Amino acid sequence: MSPVTPRETEVIRWMAEGKTASEIGTILGISPITVNTHIANAKMKLGVFKETALVAAALRNGIIR
Repeated sequence: MSPVTPRETEVIRWMAEGKTASEIGTILGISPITVNTHIANAKMKLGVFKETALVAAALRNGIIR
């Protein structure tokens, strides 16, 4: 399993707070498309297919608290 990048971790953290890709993009100053790319990359690295599973996997693996 590849470690997620700091930016992917940041995106996952905001997802856990219930933010949409558009809201995360505004917060981080990047486009929603870029946010979705980070999400897709992190899902691939953690071996999950759904965004809720991504947040759960990140919690389980200590990537976010």
